[in-house]
Amino acid sequence: MANSTPAVTSPRTLALVTGQCLLVIGCLLAFSGCSNVEVPNLDEDVKREQIIPANWQPLPLRVGLAPLRPALELDPGRYNVEDTRRWVLLPEETDLEAMHAQLIDTFKTYASFQHIQAIEGVTVDTSRADTQAAALRQGLDIVIFPTLKRRDIGYVDSNGAYGWNMFVWWMVSPIFSWWIADEDFDANLHVDLRVYPTTRDLELASTRLQPPETVVRSLDDWDEGFNLFSIFSTPGHFDESNWQKIGGLLLPIAENEAKKSALRFATGELAEAAKTEQFQAGIRRRVALVIGVDGTGRPPLSLTRYAQQDAQAFAAQMLEAQTDAVSEAALRSIIGPRATRRAVLAAASELAVISRGNDDVTLMFAGLGALDASGRASLVLAQPAGSQSVEMLAIDELLDVLLKNNPRTLTLVLDCSFAAVGDKRCATTAERMEGLPGIDPYDAIIKGCAARGTTCVILAAASGDTPALEIDDLGHGLFTSFALEAMGGAADTNRDRQITVAEFRTYVGERVTHIAGLEGATQTGYFHVPADRASFVLPSWHR
Repeated sequence: MANSTPAVTSPRTLALVTGQCLLVIGCLLAFSGCSNVEVPNLDEDVKREQIIPANWQPLPLRVGLAPLRPALELDPGRYNVEDTRRWVLLPEETDLEAMHAQLIDTFKTYASFQHIQAIEGVTVDTSRADTQAAALRQGLDIVIFPTLKRRDIGYVDSNGAYGWNMFVWWMVSPIFSWWIADEDFDANLHVDLRVYPTTRDLELASTRLQPPETVVRSLDDWDEGFNLFSIFSTPGHFDESNWQKIGGLLLPIAENEAKKSALRFATGELAEAAKTEQFQAGIRRRVALVIGVDGTGRPPLSLTRYAQQDAQAFAAQMLEAQTDAVSEAALRSIIGPRATRRAVLAAASELAVISRGNDDVTLMFAGLGALDASGRASLVLAQPAGSQSVEMLAIDELLDVLLKNNPRTLTLVLDCSFAAVGDKRCATTAERMEGLPGIDPYDAIIKGCAARGTTCVILAAASGDTPALEIDDLGHGLFTSFALEAMGGAADTNRDRQITVAEFRTYVGERVTHIAGLEGATQTGYFHVPADRASFVLPSWHR
């Protein structure tokens, strides 16, 4: 057997191997301590944390997200200086726009609402009232107002890896020490959300978007910004560029947390609130179409003097009411020569967009009523110049447009007469009446509303063939005069600052009949008030 001689390792080889081993150890140490700043993945987080409930259905709300306004709680002048441990990252306009777009995209991606959009035509300088009015015109139910409250990063402390850092510095290389995540930094991105309806100054819900715990991550010296002797000086050497670099790493994580917080709010607190009657009443819109047209006196139309004044005064009461007023953006007032068939239907079409299942609609008409050839209750509108025919619009035709989205309630206020031949506020002729015996002008309206699921309340000046008087001393139609008194507070028998349709019916009905009798006439108001709307409140009192 041949003799074996042990291999002799030269000192040079041994030094080389030792150096390689140390290099490997250094690399392992360095990379094992590498920065753990992750790239956030919202979709994975939402699934893992089960943020979206099982069988989730979008909230049946049309939402407008107002522009993101900055109102930082930390003073930039105090914190944005070198050698501090916290830096307020002042947002640029592009930052605010990006965060705003991300919120909308998040809500859309996870189907939080039936619809969500930016509100057209508003800026960060637009007042809340004007923003709500713009949202109303765009057919939205609520407005979410976001406010940026915090956007800052700060040094927390060493995370205990400083010893490894120094070992690698001395034993291997200062280059590798830059990759050891030996210091903790935090990031705070807080956004307040406040929810308002589109028609009133009422906060429905609010929350602050922020993580359950402050975002804290360990960073290495390279992450913090290159500095040859950073391990001896961090964080004291930081200038703005270092803080901006850290912010670029940590803010995406904070933004991801804010998005998750927004989804929790929509699917949790807001979803529960939206089920309550208090919330539904809060977002319920009052929508009104007011029409007033005086008769011209040219045959076959009689001459009236106060119908347009009636409509103007009624519109003012709707807008200026102390209780349940109608927003200016939700009212269309079409009076006098402007009240053509085309204009009235166009206004009704506009209002239909903002009057849906939870909303209440008022249609008020002062002027001449008539029955068309089919016996339908119709409104006499402004007459085109030189026209020999009477411009009319059947009420049920108008309601087909106005109630297109099946609102909760229709309140029909009519100061006219449909079947009182010879009355100032009636354009139906004796010849027309001969062919239409026993017509109830309101029956078809009530049935039509019931078929679409809308509860109909009718408050009308005349019942059957009774007239609708105008009184010179009052400067109004008799019915409208007492209607304005009633809504202005006179009918408030229990002094609760609310005028219900039941109180209106009692006050107006008694006085119209009484005063008409003193005038030697018989005028009986028509009031259709379903039992479940007896306590329905009209725009009451004055501001």
